[in-house]
Amino acid sequence: MKTSADAIKDLQEALAKAQDAQNTINNLTATHDYQDVTGMVVQAANGLLEAAIAFMQHDDSKALALVEAVEDLLDDMYDVIDGDLDL
Repeated sequence: MKTSADAIKDLQEALAKAQDAQNTINNLTATHDYQDVTGMVVQAANGLLEAAIAFMQHDDSKALALVEAVEDLLDDMYDVIDGDLDL
């Protein structure tokens, strides 16, 4: 049987891996066409993982603020994609 502490630990491990991925994406040897968009998606994933941790720790206001920040980030991501498609 798992506890909320186990879930928080798993989420923190996932966040650390996602942050590693973000670092890799930011430091690619050769740029990728959608590197900027990929970075935004991973940043959003990091924010959602942080929000999940906050929810599990009963910090609703922090979690909601993180979710709202992710929503803004995803809006920015869509703007980049739409701009690329308008070419």
